[in-house]
Amino acid sequence: MNFQYPELLFGLAVIPVLLLVLIIRHRVVEGFFEKSGLFRVRLNVARDRRFFKWFFLLLALSLLIVSLASPRYGVALEHGKRKGRDIFLVVDVSKSMNARDLKPSRLSVTKQMVYDLLLQLKNDRVGIIVFAGDAFIQCPLTTDYEAVAMFMDGIDTGMTSAAGTDLGRALDLAATSFQENSGGYRTVIVFSDGEDFGGNVDSAVRKLKDNGVIVFTVGVGSGAGAPVPEISPDGTVGGYKQDENGETVISKLNAKALGEIATDSGGGFFHASDTRTATGLAEKLEKLSRRKLEEKGIVRLRDRYQLPLTGAVLALAAFVLL
Repeated sequence: MNFQYPELLFGLAVIPVLLLVLIIRHRVVEGFFEKSGLFRVRLNVARDRRFFKWFFLLLALSLLIVSLASPRYGVALEHGKRKGRDIFLVVDVSKSMNARDLKPSRLSVTKQMVYDLLLQLKNDRVGIIVFAGDAFIQCPLTTDYEAVAMFMDGIDTGMTSAAGTDLGRALDLAATSFQENSGGYRTVIVFSDGEDFGGNVDSAVRKLKDNGVIVFTVGVGSGAGAPVPEISPDGTVGGYKQDENGETVISKLNAKALGEIATDSGGGFFHASDTRTATGLAEKLEKLSRRKLEEKGIVRLRDRYQLPLTGAVLALAAFVLL
């Protein structure tokens, strides 16, 4: 679950304050009646009724705040039309993306770049493909950028059991996942350190180019490189990857390979260490053509504000009736 307006949840902090005020008020009134000898009159007042009355009021306020924050969970498929492009984000999740030559890690920097890029897009469908020794679709093409960000947040380097970095397979998957006949309106953005891509990348890039798909690449890492940490299940570093001779493996950015992929497909190369990378990508994408496209299935998170709103109305009704 996430919230469309999470900042409104801070309003819940008012509830315990109101509760404290009510408790103090109750004690002051009780003390007054005891001292004035009118306590017996107070016995005729339905204390339980008063308790539940204020309970339902605070409950109604709490649920109303939650409803205004617009909770969203579950996936809905909708139909609609748009004018934009189809963009697949192809994200490297091999173990080398745990390297920390970019802080806090290569993968974390990649996620932040994607979040920044999504803020600058409009009406484009965006999907996510992750790859290591294998490749699969993490998020189908959608115009719901909050859903894309949610799927992006769930990415980690343990998602595929196959070792390696088979970018060619990921690019082939992107090629087959685009809608047919969308020509130059399709784009792939690769986020990777560029190491050990395997032998079928060139043919995959040619296939994309022949189909009018432009590929941009983002180099994640540094030329100096960094050791590859072995991440334990609890998230701590349990050591560093070693080669067959027992030497610590240093993973380095292969900017040359990534640059060639971008050049061969008519795209461009960016470096993740540049703070303007997301803006530069958005500017490049903006120059590409858009077209009117009919979506047979738009993936969106379901709005669930109705549930707490209904609860708030019922609680308020109980407050009024008591």
